[in-house]
Order: sequence, then C-alpha cells, then structure tokens
Amino acid sequence: MTYGRLKSAIRLLLIGDNELPDEKEQLLAAVEMAYLQLASKATALKLLTTTHASEVIRLGPGGTYLRMPDLPEDDIDEMDIDSELCPALARIIASYVSRDKSKLHDMEADKILRGYESKVRVFIEEQESEGKYNEEEGYTEPVDGDMYAK
Repeated sequence: MTYGRLKSAIRLLLIGDNELPDEKEQLLAAVEMAYLQLASKATALKLLTTTHASEVIRLGPGGTYLRMPDLPEDDIDEMDIDSELCPALARIIASYVSRDKSKLHDMEADKILRGYESKVRVFIEEQESEGKYNEEEGYTEPVDGDMYAK
C-alpha cells in the first residue's frame, strides 16, 4: 500500500469524526508512533534482519531483529511493512485522531495484529520443520517479506 492510499484509508475510517491532520510532520509523527506500536505487537517479516543496527526495535525469532520501518517521503512511496499490516497501521493512526471511536480502532487493529501474528507463527513452524529455521543457526529472511515464499 502506498502512503497516499494509507492516508485515504485513514480518512475513510474517520468519516463523521475528527479529520486527519494535513500537516506533513504531524502525520509522519503519527506513522512513526504507529510503526512502534505495531512492531511491539507483531513480527513483521519484512522488518526482520540479521544485522543489529541502531534502528532495531526489538529481538525477533531465531537471533533476528525487528528493524524500524522507513518513514515514507511521498504519497507514492510504498509503506515499509508487510502489506497485511497496513489495515492495522491505518486503524492505529485513526485511533490517535478519533474523537469517538478510538477504542474501536484499537480493538480492530489488535484483531488484525493477532491474526497476522498467528500466521507468522505457523510460517516459522513450517520453516523449522523444513530445516530452514532454527534458534542456533538463525532465520533465513523471506523474499520481500512474503511469508509464503519458499
């Protein structure tokens, strides 16, 4: 999903509520906060890395790290998370802005994150059974964060 599409999705979620701020820096701050919240609850495969860098958020499975996603610079930039997590990101940001439905957006985001995290666990178990992943040797990163790439 592009940054422009994410903003459109958030505006849709906020119909009849507070409006999404137009100021670029405010919105980027909200995206950054939402990225941190999202990464603390879900293991985004696109963000897994074996390199410990200054932008590491937390430890991942098998000796990996979850890196901080890159912030978008323009509306045509793709969001730097797994595409399945974009609806959760939109919900998290909507919860920051919403006057009346903040808890609803949080609950929906959590539901998306739990479902995604469940899929990631199944993926990692499949990788373990195929000998492509174990705690001692580390994790082989999927192509473009595709949890179903073999």
